[in-house]
Amino acid sequence: MSARKAASQAGLSDARWRQIVSGYQSVSGAFVPVRAPAETLARMAQVVGVSAEELTEAGREDAAQELAKMRKPSAATSSYASDPTIDAIATLLATLPPEAQDEVLRRIGRGEFPRSTDRTNGQGRRAS
Repeated sequence: MSARKAASQAGLSDARWRQIVSGYQSVSGAFVPVRAPAETLARMAQVVGVSAEELTEAGREDAAQELAKMRKPSAATSSYASDPTIDAIATLLATLPPEAQDEVLRRIGRGEFPRSTDRTNGQGRRAS
């Protein structure tokens, strides 16, 4: 997988991915250290298959805990685990920049999205 594709799947720009991987960014010609927030590093780890144990060994227990939370199945999502519509929406969401992802999730959280008049759960069965 290319760094560009990994960055996209993690919801990061290619430039931000490179900054985090290299450990620095250039600000006004000076190199400034970069340390990824735990949640960002956990998303990156998930994309490239780094385990929570490996994050802990690297001294990032905070990111390891975030990764463990991300991987823990919840009762709310388990019934949709094999729903191709949910998978397609999640894939599309992952292609958006982080700010756009946040906006989409904010709108969904506030109920600001079109609702179908057909009240099914995406698998042809009525939602209860």
